[in-house]
Amino acid sequence: MATIAMAVSACGGGKNVPNVIGQEFPAGQKMLNLAGFKTSPLKVISNRPIGLIASTEPSANTTTDGDRIKVRISGGPPPGQLPEAADLEGGLAAKALRDSGYRVQVVNITSALVPAGRVVRSSPPGGAKVRKGSFVVLLVSGGARTTAVPDLSGQPLSAAAQSLQLARLTVLVLPAPGIGRPGHVGAQSPSPGQVVSVGTTIKLWVNRPAESVVVPKVTGFTGGSASARIGNLSLEPRFVSRRAKSNAEIGVALAQSPPPGSVIMQGMPVTVVIGTPPPQQKEKRPPAIATSFGLRPGRTEGFSIVYALGNCPSGRGAASIVPTLGVPYKQGSAVVIQQGPVALGDGTVAQIAVVKTTDAFLLGSAEVAIRISPCPRSGSF
Repeated sequence: MATIAMAVSACGGGKNVPNVIGQEFPAGQKMLNLAGFKTSPLKVISNRPIGLIASTEPSANTTTDGDRIKVRISGGPPPGQLPEAADLEGGLAAKALRDSGYRVQVVNITSALVPAGRVVRSSPPGGAKVRKGSFVVLLVSGGARTTAVPDLSGQPLSAAAQSLQLARLTVLVLPAPGIGRPGHVGAQSPSPGQVVSVGTTIKLWVNRPAESVVVPKVTGFTGGSASARIGNLSLEPRFVSRRAKSNAEIGVALAQSPPPGSVIMQGMPVTVVIGTPPPQQKEKRPPAIATSFGLRPGRTEGFSIVYALGNCPSGRGAASIVPTLGVPYKQGSAVVIQQGPVALGDGTVAQIAVVKTTDAFLLGSAEVAIRISPCPRSGSF
């Protein structure tokens, strides 16, 4: 029996070493123990943040006949160098940098290359000489801004709705008696495989009898709230625009048809009139990207806009505090303390700004504007 066991072990090629790089030592040690290994920790100089696993010996994702793994734990980079945070989990990277003596500001951005929750880049980048106590901005991926529509035809409604939720899409169920199997999706729009923005509403026609429902009142609600109230009753929201007479009407449902209280069948449309701002006069200067963000008192917050680089080797961006109308702005109560461009590696650039407000800042008195100047030569953002 002993001879047979030895033969099987030799044929198996050893045990696989789990990938624990970038994890805190206790979590990595637990994974290695569960895989059947003992650990020998060793502190080393590494560009990884302090306390995170820098490497293992044998290496991750290799096989070994041994039962002990050398785990090299980062004691931090050489003096004066910023630890590398790219590809780490955002919360873990922020904690490690704070433990290393840096102040951290997290800015969420969209990224098609980096999974949601992971660090895309840091500013300054890892390896740069940065004084302890300085601000470090972590650009953390919120995932891709677009997604492909899954093929839901023939699926039960519950399974189709779950698939859309995982794809970060919303669902509008419309009854379609006689199409497909009862309780299953008979048709959908947009079609499978089409690339749409995250949050897009996907219409599903399901084989079930239509029922009569009472049209809800949606006037006075925002467009998003009106759409949800109508869609929850399996009615189809349709929107048309009308120029608003005041700022209070912008983005708000001004009228609807059929009127509230009408009794109609599920699947029927409800048309909603949304107030839109008057057209702005075209600027005589060259086009540029400009985005404004609201501020809150007593906070340090990070903001960013992401733009395609095109033929411009660098985007000339600048952030500034812009007073708004209606509320007095106290000078110095909001300050841009750090800003600059960060290349994301996929042909896009994030222009970041970190703003600090004091308790004296009045809500609504000012906002931060990030503006990208037009490229001085051929090419576009």
